[in-house]
Amino acid sequence: MKIYFDTKVLLDILMESRQNHVDSATILQVAAKGKVEIVISAQSIIDASYVFSQKEKLPQEGFNDAIRYIVSVATIAAIDDYCIKCALRSDSSDFEDAAQVACASRAECDIVVSSDKKIKHFSSIPVYTPGEFCNLLFGIKEDVPRLVGPEAVFGD
Repeated sequence: MKIYFDTKVLLDILMESRQNHVDSATILQVAAKGKVEIVISAQSIIDASYVFSQKEKLPQEGFNDAIRYIVSVATIAAIDDYCIKCALRSDSSDFEDAAQVACASRAECDIVVSSDKKIKHFSSIPVYTPGEFCNLLFGIKEDVPRLVGPEAVFGD
């Protein structure tokens, strides 16, 4: 299964204080075990770098170390002219979100994982929050809290 992480999910992984950190990091761990494939746009990495170092004032070295690991697990996709043209034709009022969905489509992703619930309204690809995707991944009903992490399913 090929899944697309948008910028917000990348930030969730990078920043422990974010609400979806644990679920987003869990999906990354599952991908590191080869159970799913993750795609992230190059633009998301650039945008995350700005937020991480400029807005949050966190050390660039920590960002670089984390990104080195993430890119060793994930495939990096370009938001190219095709994605930009698709975003311009989209019904979305959020150009960046539309470009992310177009990038996911171009990369032939099966699912978009996003902390932004607005994307569900215009995406042609199923969209899940990190928590929803973890529940799907581990076969847990949405209203039941997840009690098992990836280490219990896939080992360390």
